[in-house]
Amino acid sequence: MESLDFLPGFTTENCSMPILKQKQPILSHDEISVKYVNSSNSRSDIIPTKASETICIFFIDQVKQVSPELVIQKFRHLFVEPTQLVDIELQQALIAIASFGTEETFINTFKRSIYILLNNWNAARKVQYVQDLVQLIAINLDNQETSPNKLKILQLWRRKFVASQDYQEMLKFALKINDHQSNNWSQRYSSYLLVYQSVDQKKSVKQKATAKTRSLVLKQQFKSQLAMYTARLSVTDHQSVNSPNPTIIGKKVLSLIKKNLQKRSSFNYTNLARIFLNQAQNICYKDFKHNLLNYLFYSLDEQDLDRTDKKQLTQYLDKLYESYHAQPWDNQLLLRTCNRLIEYLITVNQTNPSPVFIYLVTQGRDLTLAIILLKLVLLCPQSRTHLECRIAQLIKHYQSQSASDCQWLINFLEVLQVTLGVYAEDVQYNLVEMSEAQPEIAVNSDNHAYRIFSQMNPHAR
Repeated sequence: MESLDFLPGFTTENCSMPILKQKQPILSHDEISVKYVNSSNSRSDIIPTKASETICIFFIDQVKQVSPELVIQKFRHLFVEPTQLVDIELQQALIAIASFGTEETFINTFKRSIYILLNNWNAARKVQYVQDLVQLIAINLDNQETSPNKLKILQLWRRKFVASQDYQEMLKFALKINDHQSNNWSQRYSSYLLVYQSVDQKKSVKQKATAKTRSLVLKQQFKSQLAMYTARLSVTDHQSVNSPNPTIIGKKVLSLIKKNLQKRSSFNYTNLARIFLNQAQNICYKDFKHNLLNYLFYSLDEQDLDRTDKKQLTQYLDKLYESYHAQPWDNQLLLRTCNRLIEYLITVNQTNPSPVFIYLVTQGRDLTLAIILLKLVLLCPQSRTHLECRIAQLIKHYQSQSASDCQWLINFLEVLQVTLGVYAEDVQYNLVEMSEAQPEIAVNSDNHAYRIFSQMNPHAR
């Protein structure tokens, strides 16, 4: 994807923020202007440059430290609706630009401050704040009461900026991000699409190998980021800059992982699959399918899967490969059975979503469906490719629609990615009850506090 950074130098620059005095008497704008000029021993043409750097450094620091809502509020109080609520140093800097600077100095400062925020929020996928900021720039352009006398010239310069080509480029920038999010949401799930390409007989051997490698890299990246994010966020309520959230569901991912770990009961799903296979040795296929249903329904209650769901799944499985009922099952029959169940749960004719898929997802049972699919691929790892190809076909079926129209599907895809990531071979997650609850640790209905511990397993294959 082409870069959307207009001024990338201001997104990652490690600048130290001048110490801001918090408890100082509120001065009038005229007093601030005199104080700023008298405190400087430099020539007057240096003052605007210093003031510009003070403002830009402030926003570089703020975008990394505080919430976007608070940053937007500070931007509004500094540039759009100037008040004495902002830090005195910022007021001094802005008045210096108004008193001694030029329109060019203000526009450069204004644009740099804006793109510092836009580029950082775009990189962090906080698209809604990009839209909010671009719209904020153009409000209160004619309200003379919003600006003190010393700053009225800045309002005039801002009005001229909104009428300029530079602002039109900003609008295009924001719209481009919005279009990318809404029309190309499927690219977020490229790992599934690449798996589909890796088995496409129309592709060359080299193309299929490349697609498979890229898919593995993306899945490994997601698992690693999820483990790091979970580990950091379970300890502190503040997200580490070096541990981004790989999902788009925010801190809800912690609750999702906890539900995953709680639903597995006293058995790890991986161990449960091994136990099932050991106990199912040397039995006929009909009995195997009966035991398979018990395995799939284990740890699920009426809230997860009601009697109608279970009855329909039972009827489907009873009729599956009836000619093999009296024969012992083998790995080939296991693979075919798991693949048919995956199709029943996801797609019809490898294109349209199945009725059971639509029902479970629209009823808010995304996690239930994800756990059943997880159990199938743990039972038969060879079915993982088949699962991912069916998911890819579902994505391709809806990819022409907007993200807002496909939110129900996107939510399921996020739940499925997290569920499969939690039970990856090279990551270990544990839910540990804490003796003393801390504010950031979720407490369940039994008043027990739990914390998630995750770690990468260096010895995994």
